Amino acid sequence: MSKPLLELKNITKQYQLGPVTVDTLKGINLTIYEGDMVSIVGASGCGKSTLMNIIGFLDKPTSGDYLIEGQKTKDLSDNDLSRLRNEKIGFVFQSYNLLQRLDILENVAVPLLYRGWPRSRIVARAREMLARVGMGDREDHTPNELSGGQQQRVAIARALAGNPSLILADEPTGALDVKTSADIMALFEELHEKEGITIVLITHDVEIAEDCPRRVLLRDGIVAEDESL
Repeated sequence: MSKPLLELKNITKQYQLGPVTVDTLKGINLTIYEGDMVSIVGASGCGKSTLMNIIGFLDKPTSGDYLIEGQKTKDLSDNDLSRLRNEKIGFVFQSYNLLQRLDILENVAVPLLYRGWPRSRIVARAREMLARVGMGDREDHTPNELSGGQQQRVAIARALAGNPSLILADEPTGALDVKTSADIMALFEELHEKEGITIVLITHDVEIAEDCPRRVLLRDGIVAEDESL
């Protein structure tokens, strides 16, 4: 059995909207194991984005425990959480979030700048990651010179650059056509199957969710189903 990478224990999240308290997450219990490829799926408003933000250290739960590689995160400072986010999580977003003023080599290098590495090592790593996703011949192009699928490949290269424990992908095919979506999912599957990379994919698309070996269904702020496919 693989070791737990992420453990969420009775995670709740509440928001205050004026006099009204909104319970977005109502006691999430979920373990992600090293080498998992998991989709988290559910209808709009079910809590997917809130859960993604908590997993990625972009938000804190109201209550419950979140452990990453056995480390409790509840009492960590914002600086400690930022460091964990940079070291442990590689993000892939629906809108790519590439910096238009930078070429794609520089985009992939961005998360490495916070590591204090020498420039030569950063450039070498960024080139290695671009080659890994089939974009090695485009390093001097800017994002607006690329198709949506190519930009998403660059975003995946950027997510991989820091050798994270987890790739956290938020609707990574949401802005792509059917064929390009299939290509991006094939890349995720290759990274998972051949390299054992742990991937959590947030989606509302049932077909995309079923491309993952494990599917977690959220409904009304709780885990309604957790099944291997």
